[in-house]
Amino acid sequence: MSPLNPGRIMPGTRDKAMPKRGEKVKRGGRPQMTDREAQAASFIHRRRMQRIRRIGAIVGGTILAVGSLWMWTAGTFTAIAEAAPTMVPSISDLSGLTVNQIDVSGTKSLEPEEIIIASGVEDGQKIGDIDLDVVRERVESVGWVRTARVSRILPGTIQIAVSERTPYAFWQQNRKLRLIDRDGVEITKKDLVHFAKLPLVVGEGAPTHAKSLFDVMDSEPALAARVKAAVRVGDRRWDLHFDNGSIVRLPENDAEAAWHRLAEIEKTAGILERDIVAVDMRLGDRTTVLLTPEAAQAKRDEEAAAAKAAKALKDNGKG
Repeated sequence: MSPLNPGRIMPGTRDKAMPKRGEKVKRGGRPQMTDREAQAASFIHRRRMQRIRRIGAIVGGTILAVGSLWMWTAGTFTAIAEAAPTMVPSISDLSGLTVNQIDVSGTKSLEPEEIIIASGVEDGQKIGDIDLDVVRERVESVGWVRTARVSRILPGTIQIAVSERTPYAFWQQNRKLRLIDRDGVEITKKDLVHFAKLPLVVGEGAPTHAKSLFDVMDSEPALAARVKAAVRVGDRRWDLHFDNGSIVRLPENDAEAAWHRLAEIEKTAGILERDIVAVDMRLGDRTTVLLTPEAAQAKRDEEAAAAKAAKALKDNGKG
């Protein structure tokens, strides 16, 4: 059959070569269709093609859904997701994409420029050549940074999201101060004046054991608020320096029990309100108090006066 021309589809038009209405002409042994027959054939053809397309869409959607479910259960999607970061560099390299922007988020104490410098990523560098793990390690080597997450955003952006450490105390060693977090990790040696109200830990090994001490102290927050410094002694135990100048010597073992005992004594007897130099809690349940020289002399004078009065009473009794 020859191709349809507009005269066979659109009413009111005729091809000059078409026969008159009702006239049939044989070509090659087959009768030629009339206008109405051609229009009907065209309509049927369109309906058939629409039906085929609808069936194809349904079948295709079903195949896609079943295939997706199979890929999910087989772990294919996970494998693709895991492989994607390694695929990006080669694709980016082939397309010639380069870095034209670095986005930094999460900074508080740091400036974004410090993170960009630490990352080692340069403007114009091929984005596919950048090792994201290496960049992350560089950023996490900055004292303030606890964790970092690095990603590519095509065509030319590197995103760096950081989580900063929280300053918790100063560490003094060899007359030098360093800012540390609760885990004892050194943050910085610069601009320490902004953190002047933080407590101080002193001595060899102090940062390593700082977290366990802080955990113990947090169990009695009112008492902990009065601690101004914690000195690590022989890398075995702690001496705590309080705001009134008193020193509390904690034991090497079971420091938490001694800390709770001190809190109880303070609540009932106000021991830290007295003129004392030190409270020694290293001997189990026994607590030894060392008075200041003035308080010690006053106590001695008081004891001497009491003894003298007792002697006078005794002598009067004999008389």
